[in-house]
Amino acid sequence: MTTLAVIIAENIPLHHKTSYAIGGSARYYCQPETTDDLLMALQFARREQLPLFLLGKGTNLLVSDDGWPGLVIHLTERLNGGTCIWNDTSVTVPGGFPLNGLVKESVERGCSGLEELAGIPGTVGGAVVMNAGAFSTCIADTLSSVVCCTIPAGEIIRYSTSELELTYRNSRIRKTGDIVVSAEFSLGRTGTITELGNRRREILDRRKSKQPLEYPNCGSVFKRPPGDFAGTLIEKCGLKGLRCGSAEVSTKHANFIVNLGRAQAGDVRHLIYTVQKTVWERCEVLLEPEVIFIGKFDEPLFIPPEKNS
Repeated sequence: MTTLAVIIAENIPLHHKTSYAIGGSARYYCQPETTDDLLMALQFARREQLPLFLLGKGTNLLVSDDGWPGLVIHLTERLNGGTCIWNDTSVTVPGGFPLNGLVKESVERGCSGLEELAGIPGTVGGAVVMNAGAFSTCIADTLSSVVCCTIPAGEIIRYSTSELELTYRNSRIRKTGDIVVSAEFSLGRTGTITELGNRRREILDRRKSKQPLEYPNCGSVFKRPPGDFAGTLIEKCGLKGLRCGSAEVSTKHANFIVNLGRAQAGDVRHLIYTVQKTVWERCEVLLEPEVIFIGKFDEPLFIPPEKNS
């Protein structure tokens, strides 16, 4: 264990820090509580020439069975105090704060714009990076600005929404790998507290009824293809219930791959490849993974034959 002003631990298992309950260990791991801690962790990684992986709530990702060979920086709601700062309908939120917590606070204050994001797991920072969305809402709709720590330089920079290149499940930050330290949202006053609360509960109930939340999973595995739904195509190909080890294409929602108990990352990756290949061969649609892969995998993602030429 290395002590700077921030503690750098060694050989920390990651499976219990992910929603999939899958993954090997991190060679080095730290959980910064201040921006200074974060900058010191980055300095350590630069000095030791370590690859970086930023962990939030551990959703929307699959960690390799081999783990991570570098430094994992775990951003939690404890970063910089862990509280939302409100100014009427504007709010500044730490990057490690739970998105669900922000949605709940906004509804309780009668602030509209985020209620349809209820039930999306993960942190605010992760939601910004992925431009998370559901139903008719996405993060880009209410995001005003973001404060980031650049990689590898460790500079603190503020970006306006227009500078973030927010598109469907993508952003400039996802490409650069910068760390979201905080995000500011501008919300509205459309609807009463009761109406917003009812909408939030409706969304949560809908998720519970349609998604396999009883098993560890990473959320939607594939992005929505143009003009269709990934789950619809997977079900059309008869892949519901397909298993590899203890990983299964959910029988409840085909765009979820669940961990039935002791699934390995390799099992999930194999199912992803099989689903991609089958849907391509039968529907001529290439499903693009929404899940982020961390570490080394022996199984490749599927590439249509004509792209190999």
